[in-house]
Amino acid sequence: MSITAADLYADGPAVGAKAKILLIHFDGAIDAGGAGRMAIAQMLRSLHNERVATFDADALMDYRSHRPIVTVDNWVASPDMVMPETVLDLVEDDMGNPILVLHGAEPDAHWESFTKAISEISERAGVEITFSLHGVPSGVPHTRPTPVHVQATDASLLPSGVQVTNHMQFPSPLSTFVQIRMGQRGIGGLALLGAVPYYMADTAYPAASSALLTSLAKFADLSLPVGDLEQGAAQDQENIEKLVEGNPEVSHTVSALEEHFDAWTGGTGAIPLPGMGEPPRVGRDDKAPKDIGDVIEAYLAQVSRAQDEGGGSVNAPSRAPQDQGPSKPDTIEDVLARIEARRNGQGPGPSTPRHRA
Repeated sequence: MSITAADLYADGPAVGAKAKILLIHFDGAIDAGGAGRMAIAQMLRSLHNERVATFDADALMDYRSHRPIVTVDNWVASPDMVMPETVLDLVEDDMGNPILVLHGAEPDAHWESFTKAISEISERAGVEITFSLHGVPSGVPHTRPTPVHVQATDASLLPSGVQVTNHMQFPSPLSTFVQIRMGQRGIGGLALLGAVPYYMADTAYPAASSALLTSLAKFADLSLPVGDLEQGAAQDQENIEKLVEGNPEVSHTVSALEEHFDAWTGGTGAIPLPGMGEPPRVGRDDKAPKDIGDVIEAYLAQVSRAQDEGGGSVNAPSRAPQDQGPSKPDTIEDVLARIEARRNGQGPGPSTPRHRA
């Protein structure tokens, strides 16, 4: 039995909505630091929105890669499972401008039919351009503003100014697939790529989310909320700085990334994204990006737990042993020891990212 585009979705209360912009982000695709995911969540949390369409998960999802979440209470499984969901919402920015936002789990199957359905809905809505949001791991330090690169379906859509010449090949996320197919139907698309420090790629990085929303607002002439993300970015910046100050090895590597960033950008903020995932070269005395990421992830998790338990401020980690209570973060040596134990299979896995959207 063949599946048509119309079979893949059910209309919502805002069916027939009009909007000139389609914004796309799928969970599970390229998104270092959760940058795109948190940006979409910030919009949905802060702005008025209504459902336009809900897509058929049973037709589009492989439940082995998007397993439903089940709750068991006192050994009784609840029938209310949380199913993977892909939806199209109508969102209004702070000035009332309408935006169609396609988000949720990235479908596993029927990409062509799904894209045809999105294209038909978009054409009826009057969509003129599409945007997608991504976080991309890059050799940038957390101490510099987040660069946002632009990828387009047509060269005429690229912004004027200097962009580093590049040639990349990578497995396409569905958002890029949709934008290319819609570009073939005459609706151009821009992908906004927020450069996330390699060592923050596996940890929620709200600075990149804020940069993505700011860039989207500029390109699309929208008024979008970034306050919560900026607050989260400032909090993370403070905690990371405390960690870096207490660890000369990490500090040395971050300084090297700063020099590299400043040399490349010359103040323009343009820095290459090597191979969409190749880590920067580090010297023998530098810590590898993954090592830094492990240390920072573990430390931020402890800071978060300390604040949840005690609600107080967190002191900078010291290299000298201290008699700390259970509600305070450990010293750098303790964190590094646990990271080493984890590598040797003697400790727990990575902690849950902070600033969950």
